[in-house]
Amino acid sequence: MSSRKRIPPQADFGRALQQLRAARGLVQEDMLLATSRRHISRIEQGHQVPSIRTIEVLAEQMQIHPLTLIAAAYCPDLDTTLVNELLKTVKADFKGVISD
Repeated sequence: MSSRKRIPPQADFGRALQQLRAARGLVQEDMLLATSRRHISRIEQGHQVPSIRTIEVLAEQMQIHPLTLIAAAYCPDLDTTLVNELLKTVKADFKGVISD
């Protein structure tokens, strides 16, 4: 099965935010410099999709790159095999649109 078929086509950003936040040992209150607790809660529950700027600020609060947060949204359970497949897919996509 190609990696593109294994990668979920829809992001689960709320799950990814919860997992990465917990992995960093942070609670929602620790993220209040990024946005309000209510906003974080709504994102984590899947009721709201964050803007790119919000993703950048959330990532900054967790001391990770924004793309890490976005990639995690497509990788259930932060499965390292799936993360690697996603990165290979992204590289192939870039290779297909950017000439060296």
